[in-house]
Amino acid sequence: MKRSGIAFNHSKLYLLGLIFVAISLPLSKLAISVSILFLAANWILEGNFRQKIVQLRKQKAILIFLGVFGVHLLWLINTTDYTYAFHDLSKKVILIVFPIIIGTSESVSSQNLHRILKWFWIALLVSTIISGLIFIGAIELTINRIRDISPFMSHIRLSLLVNLGIFTCGYYLLNKTIVKSKVEFWFYGLSIGWFSFFLFILKSLTGIVIFMFLAFTILTFISFRIKDIVPRLFLQMGLLTVFLLIASFVTHSISKYYSLDKLIVENLEKTTLSGNKYKHYINDGKIENGHYVWIYVCEKELEKEWNKKSIIPYRGKDGAGQDLRVTLVRYLTSKNLKKDSVGVSKLSGNDIRNIEAGMANYIYADKFALYPYMYRIIWEIDTYMKGRNPAGNSITQRFEYLKTARNIIHNHFWFGVGTGDVQKAFQHQYETDKSSLPEKYRLRSHNQFVTFFISFGLVGFIMLFFSMFYPVFYKGEYKNFLLIILLFIALLSFLSEDTLETHVGVTFFSYFYSLFLFGKERLIKSNDDEKDK
Repeated sequence: MKRSGIAFNHSKLYLLGLIFVAISLPLSKLAISVSILFLAANWILEGNFRQKIVQLRKQKAILIFLGVFGVHLLWLINTTDYTYAFHDLSKKVILIVFPIIIGTSESVSSQNLHRILKWFWIALLVSTIISGLIFIGAIELTINRIRDISPFMSHIRLSLLVNLGIFTCGYYLLNKTIVKSKVEFWFYGLSIGWFSFFLFILKSLTGIVIFMFLAFTILTFISFRIKDIVPRLFLQMGLLTVFLLIASFVTHSISKYYSLDKLIVENLEKTTLSGNKYKHYINDGKIENGHYVWIYVCEKELEKEWNKKSIIPYRGKDGAGQDLRVTLVRYLTSKNLKKDSVGVSKLSGNDIRNIEAGMANYIYADKFALYPYMYRIIWEIDTYMKGRNPAGNSITQRFEYLKTARNIIHNHFWFGVGTGDVQKAFQHQYETDKSSLPEKYRLRSHNQFVTFFISFGLVGFIMLFFSMFYPVFYKGEYKNFLLIILLFIALLSFLSEDTLETHVGVTFFSYFYSLFLFGKERLIKSNDDEKDK
């Protein structure tokens, strides 16, 4: 087709646009927006709107899915904060852009789908390798927490992309009906290996849980389809062994955490070597590596000795924004050192830098070990159960978010608070509940199911998820491996994240959902074809 004398091959531009989106997802939020605009512009310039409308009417599954956005529109009636509502709609409009464009454009052949996924894998490799280089220090970037190694997006969103990369590569590697060259075979295998390794470097609990769940589910399903008893039992015993190793690691980590020093109050020393008095807060109960934190504390000596070693003052803030004095006390405890001048004098240069960065336990310095990550989870839950404010702790903060969300749902069970009032409802409920969380930590539920229930109530919640998942059954695509993997990744992420409330998250879901469900090769008969029968 020509526009202003310029010939456009809209089919090639359409495929190019789909590839651009796939490349942009792991690398650039800005590029995602540009790619979507490119796709939309090509779709508009292509014209043929009458044919597209006819095709859209025939694709009833698309019309059903559009109900997801329709619920958001309908519940504007129930909102008061229209500024936030329209901001939310501007992000959620992606939920209708991809289904309409992909569903009314020419079908994506198996070859082109493979081509799109190849570009996605390559971009994901680039993104994860860059993160890996940041992790080992080859690329200099300030890292306060492990999540900071992901420069392009949230580490949780990246973990979702990595999971999709692992299982889509696995599909092409193991599918015997797909012809593979040796180069492709090694590419799939090495990509799966790197992505899996990187997922544990990233230490996203959401990503690791999704990976473990899907890997065990898929391999268990495969094991029961193996006809030969020896390889079947070998795989099943291997899975059982891995499960037992994981269970053993978790139970051992908990047991190790609660292996405490024997505390005999009468035997505690009263003064430091310099003759200054120790303070022993016996009833505090906080521990690090099995040692009690708030015993053998002499702040007078701590402050004097620390200020000799660091430019960050004892009563200042560390790199993570925490009180440095508390970080120092916890770090010394983790090394089983007394909190006095002698304890500080035994800290190495690396220890000083760790404390300045906000590292409260020396074991966190081991980047590759999983135990420090497990320890952190146990520590958060333990201190929360002992009454510590969960502010700043990613897991236990969620307990407070869900408690607040429960109270909102109780008051707005049937129809929710409306499309734009979720944030306002949370802030109001935090005030009503007199939450202990500081203002900057008073966030939303971090659970997509809960967010939708708060927004739309039970009625809207049912309507929305019917629109989201019924198209899969309507089109009989419940055996479509790529689609089912995407849905499991999305649903499991919904349990711990507001996945569809972010630009990358909603694009990830809408794009691949539309590509795998509405974009695959299809044969749509015209009315004339039907009459000729």
